[in-house]
Amino acid sequence: MSTRQSFICENLDEGELSISTHEKKGEYSLRVLNPVAEIMFNFLPHAKRLKDLKNKKIGLYWNHKARGDVALNRVKELFSDRFEGISFEWFETAISEEASEEWFESVKKSGVHGVIASTGD
Repeated sequence: MSTRQSFICENLDEGELSISTHEKKGEYSLRVLNPVAEIMFNFLPHAKRLKDLKNKKIGLYWNHKARGDVALNRVKELFSDRFEGISFEWFETAISEEASEEWFESVKKSGVHGVIASTGD
């Protein structure tokens, strides 16, 4: 003998779903929430691409994620062999720290022509 259940589904806020069942013995409900956080940031337009890296100063940005420094040092090595007069400046932030407006201003004031960033998990 099977018991038939009815389901009531309703959309609540964005990313939220409520499912209720009604049986003779009681009411049951299940609320499903979206585990993805809202992305909140100020959009920054992409920088213009450099036509040539010859005699340019390039920033290397590392946020302390594993092996990012190794990748950036390899980029530095390869670019140094390929582009005459290229120089580099190293920039870092802590792994759990979002770069502040002051940090971005200090990068701008450093005189770099472009920045290569390495991130990852």
